[in-house]
Amino acid sequence: MTVIAIVLTFTFSFSSRLAFGMPIDWLSWIECTVIPIVIAMPISSYIFLQAEKYKDATQALARSHTALKETHEKLTYSTTHDQATGLLNREGFLGQLARARHEDECDTLLLIDADNFTGLNDRHGHAKGDEILSRIAKALLYATRPSDIVGRTGGTEFGVILRGVDKDSAMLRAELIRRQVEAMPWMKSGRGSVRATVSIGGAEMPASADTAQSLRQAARCLYEAKQQGRNRVSFSYKSA
Repeated sequence: MTVIAIVLTFTFSFSSRLAFGMPIDWLSWIECTVIPIVIAMPISSYIFLQAEKYKDATQALARSHTALKETHEKLTYSTTHDQATGLLNREGFLGQLARARHEDECDTLLLIDADNFTGLNDRHGHAKGDEILSRIAKALLYATRPSDIVGRTGGTEFGVILRGVDKDSAMLRAELIRRQVEAMPWMKSGRGSVRATVSIGGAEMPASADTAQSLRQAARCLYEAKQQGRNRVSFSYKSA
């Protein structure tokens, strides 16, 4: 900017002097050099400093935006996920279930409950109980597809939405889940070995199915699996 100011000053000053017949002496050269420097240097410095401040402010704003986005993502995650297992919590799972009903495909809902958990928890302690639930959660993730939706819907209850899977295929996948949990290595505790099993109830959900009705039907089937001896899968129930 200073160089441009000097060039413009020389051009304007010398053109004016030549136009009016004024002589170009050594003082003219000094004036055309010193004056632009005196004027342009502070302005250039001010503009440079303002540009640096704007750059720093822009970077700070970008960092604040990133931090706010990360905080929002963490908050969203914490409000929709179970801290103990990392799965969707009940609210998050039901939200996904409601959204899935708006899509034009047939899904299947599974409700999975740990067998005899109260007795295991009382006998071996809450730490082992938490470990059992964590292992069941991992088994569910292992036995399902990335497109399926897995959540913890209650204290010992889990839910799975098998996307685009009809009843016959869902029964096979539910049996795979049951076997996956049953095949988990036994855990050792001060009061002996701990073995976990689950009972599973399922309900097919056509595109037009009512969410609450599907949940009730799956819950009834889960109850039927418990009544039949636990560690089994049921997609039907006896009417009262």
